[in-house]
Amino acid sequence: MKRLPLFTSFLLFLALCGSIAYWLLQWMAPATRPLVMPAPVEPAPPAMSAAANLFGGTVELVVSTPIQLKGIIRAANPRDSVAIIALEGKPARALRVNAEVMSGLVIKQINSNSVVLADQAGKREIPLPAFSAQATNPSPPKTEIANQPMPQQ
Repeated sequence: MKRLPLFTSFLLFLALCGSIAYWLLQWMAPATRPLVMPAPVEPAPPAMSAAANLFGGTVELVVSTPIQLKGIIRAANPRDSVAIIALEGKPARALRVNAEVMSGLVIKQINSNSVVLADQAGKREIPLPAFSAQATNPSPPKTEIANQPMPQQ
């Protein structure tokens, strides 16, 4: 019993040190900033191509790369045919069948008015600009020259 006051004073000293340490940390801690929650992001709807593939349909591929078919040089042997293709911002290049236009995009077939390109997504056909304009406007404007006088020399 003689040591009880000594033990009690030691416990009170530890409590006082703990209390001082707690209040010093509270006083010296930086102010907390309010948390700003990001706006909820609405999930994107699933792609229609996924649904079409699921049910056995086909979806037209949209050419996302700016590839322009400038011309075609058709040869008797299909392997010797050449397509003149330009990528956006680059000069036109003459490429043969199985040549790589850009990474992963290969020429599979050169027709008389279009080129078939293939990549991991599938095949796509790029028509010559003159033939694609004719497909949208099948009847050319008519001109009459029957009633005009012949030029004399």
